[in-house]
Amino acid sequence: MPAVQRGNLRALDARFSRIGQSDHLSHSPASVSLLLGTGGDRRIWPDPVTRRNRYGTLAAPADDEISFSSTTASNVSGEGFLAAGIALRRLIDLESPSPVPYDEWFADIRQAIARSLGCVDAEIVLAASGTDAELIALCLFAGLSKRPLTNVLVAPDETGNGVPRAAAGCHYSDLTALGGAVEAGAPLEGLSPGRIEVRTIAIRNETGEPRSQHEIDADVIAAVERELRRDRDVLVHVLDTSKTGLPAVSRPAARHMAALAPGRVHIIVDACQLRGSISSLRKDLADGFMVAMTGSKFIAGPPFSGALLIPSTFAEAFATRAGIPEGLAEYTAAQDWPAALRQRTSFAFTSELNLGLGLRWIAALANLEGYAAIAESRQRLIKEEFVSLVRSRIEDMKGVSLHPHDDGGHLGSRAIVPLTITTASGSLASFEDSQNIQVLMRTLGQGPICHIGQAVRLGSRAVLRVAGSATDVAAVSARMTEGQSLPQAMEPIRARLDVFFDGLSAALQHLRGA
Repeated sequence: MPAVQRGNLRALDARFSRIGQSDHLSHSPASVSLLLGTGGDRRIWPDPVTRRNRYGTLAAPADDEISFSSTTASNVSGEGFLAAGIALRRLIDLESPSPVPYDEWFADIRQAIARSLGCVDAEIVLAASGTDAELIALCLFAGLSKRPLTNVLVAPDETGNGVPRAAAGCHYSDLTALGGAVEAGAPLEGLSPGRIEVRTIAIRNETGEPRSQHEIDADVIAAVERELRRDRDVLVHVLDTSKTGLPAVSRPAARHMAALAPGRVHIIVDACQLRGSISSLRKDLADGFMVAMTGSKFIAGPPFSGALLIPSTFAEAFATRAGIPEGLAEYTAAQDWPAALRQRTSFAFTSELNLGLGLRWIAALANLEGYAAIAESRQRLIKEEFVSLVRSRIEDMKGVSLHPHDDGGHLGSRAIVPLTITTASGSLASFEDSQNIQVLMRTLGQGPICHIGQAVRLGSRAVLRVAGSATDVAAVSARMTEGQSLPQAMEPIRARLDVFFDGLSAALQHLRGA
């Protein structure tokens, strides 16, 4: 272990000992909440008054709040919060004669993710967010390749806000998850300016209408062929689920592009929403594709819990040939990486571990493990019923509609319904007004606090998003296993949706009366 890592480890040991002796950290719910908000950027820092992060969610259970905002962020579940507290005690329990070593603690997290997804042969690198996973994937590819790189990014306006900068190998903010102050927009150290170019492919036209899969595939394949002729290596994004539920770039097209120039064209599947089938992600890994995912969208774990899944063939090539650009040390800690990769690289990690990230993943796993155990046919059945219930509530609701451009068969499999809002005059609500509605549903004070997914710009309009989560699906499935019919098992969600849409109606009335 490098000296800087040993020093960090000793400092952490001493810090935990002092805190544990004075505050009983390992037994304090407030301390668990505090640590869940560490190891990420400003977006998850709690407000000193409301204790909410910038997404409006809490790092503590809030069973009295109604949340259909898993496209953006969710409050930590009670089960997840309990699991995080238990894991924290396991790591730093001062009364234990043999506390769990840090490397074993983080290895257990990666193994639990792999077991839940059924991908035990993949290597898993933890990442503070999906955007950080993008940076890690790009740096791995840059370390393997000796040529200039082109990153083909699909639907940049329907992925993470920082992804376009990260896709270019640049700092996407002025503060990293590990607390480093950097220059937003500047290249990471070790990635020479101009080496990486980004090509973007739209999944909607200028009016917000989805483009056909055939058109998107043709555009991406043409871009890859063009970049190969320029003697550039290419990283291609397959979008498993966009912010509004659309998939983009078909798997057959992805396999075709990878075969155009093996070793020079690599595929990364953006599954950060994690709303598609888990079996398809296993197939992606078997095909040699990297997969970026999070536990904080559909899985409804605390925000800022990401991971990059690396197929075994790519991991072996990386371990034997690659170097990592040194600027990545601002974003990733040694214990985020599996020992099989960490011990075979000369990369100089400057942080030993990201405790907050580990705790957030443990909370997310409390949701993921139950969901992953459900048959995919039942998962889809419940998701489709959720979408049907949402549709039925907006049919006669004034000022809220499902735009024809958004009304596709993909909604049921992804459990997302994008809502288009109109003003009292019948015009489309602005992006700013849509965002105000999202805030009003939390702050208006007329009924329970409700959470809806943040606004997304689609051409000239904006949509808010109502979404089911893994915890919703798991709860319904459990009731069905106990013998309830699907309509009976959906009753608690039906009741929450009624209150939720009452809250949306009140927010609309308030906005129109302002």
